[in-house]
Amino acid sequence: MRIVMISAEYPPMAGGVGDYTRRLNAMLAHQGHEVAVITGNQGQAYRDAARVYPVRVPVWNGAGIASVRQTISKLQPEIVHIQYQTGAYQMKIAINTLPGALKRERQKGLRVVTTAHDLLPPYLFPKAGKLRDWYTKRIIRDADGAILTNAGDYHTVMSDSRGPWNPHAVFIPIGANVTPAPPANFDREIWRNQFDIKKGDMLLAYFGLLTHTKGLENILAAMEQLPASTRLVLIGGIGERVEDQSYANSIRQLIAQKNLQERVIMTGHTEASDVSAYLIAADAVVLPFTDGYSYRRGSLITALAHGVPVITTHAPADIRQDPLPELIDGKHALLVEPEQTAQLVNAILRLQQEPEVSLRLARNGQALTDVFSWERIVAQHEALYAAIR
Repeated sequence: MRIVMISAEYPPMAGGVGDYTRRLNAMLAHQGHEVAVITGNQGQAYRDAARVYPVRVPVWNGAGIASVRQTISKLQPEIVHIQYQTGAYQMKIAINTLPGALKRERQKGLRVVTTAHDLLPPYLFPKAGKLRDWYTKRIIRDADGAILTNAGDYHTVMSDSRGPWNPHAVFIPIGANVTPAPPANFDREIWRNQFDIKKGDMLLAYFGLLTHTKGLENILAAMEQLPASTRLVLIGGIGERVEDQSYANSIRQLIAQKNLQERVIMTGHTEASDVSAYLIAADAVVLPFTDGYSYRRGSLITALAHGVPVITTHAPADIRQDPLPELIDGKHALLVEPEQTAQLVNAILRLQQEPEVSLRLARNGQALTDVFSWERIVAQHEALYAAIR
């Protein structure tokens, strides 16, 4: 099957959607599908994934979408698959109109799928709330099929009082951005030695983009209260947006203000094998999201898949996880309240003092990720493609 994948983010651009799309493309190609990618200005081709078509979209406005349509016309795919995250498309509405704009091509057999990684409304103008919501629904309603990657959004789409936004909407969770595959000849103790970790000391890891919802300030506040021998490695790059760059700079300044330069290491963007090595080397992965845990976070799934004890935050009470399992405090992870430094410190110290808890979390957390296997995810995509053709 010929598939054109549209994603505003694509490696080496930083972003979980880009990493997800690259992995999905590689798996689809492995299954024998022909996949081409239309992406932002900085996206590049990778040998293990799909061909990135040499038409980049610097601005996702009407002109950019016109260029996308021309490329689709040249490639003549059977499936156009939009990976949609509002912020990645610069909060613009043009991409939301693409499924409807391809009406003529769809009459000839083309099918359009939208994967919604969030339902954040695009920006139009002040007090345009209802119109913004209309455009959010449009990119899902106008498509032949839709994929929701987290349970909360799926229930929103399916339980609308006017009926489901799309009759072919399905729930397919994302998979781990990075699978457990450290460099050849990896030795955990040697890897830990670069942080001057002694027996009994703790190495904490954070994984993901440095953005304001990740609770990084809370991690640094906890570091001030933890033993001086505790080390923290911040694994992840910086987003393309100006606000992401500014936030990363503020975190660097905070590290300096708290005199944590010798205890906190920022890796920046790094290869997947090194990410895997850092995670395996860590005693715990700390992900204190300010908005609570969600399975739309590839960093959370990646940490669990690596068999490392995870400390994260309670999900909001009104967020449904079904059909996925809930994270159970003390069984799959240690859960704390967002922005509660004392709770975070206590959870970290508990793992240090109770190794049996660490072993239980590592084992149960990793077992939980069977539902997020890439083989299962690709099979679900192929089933949707077949259903709408």
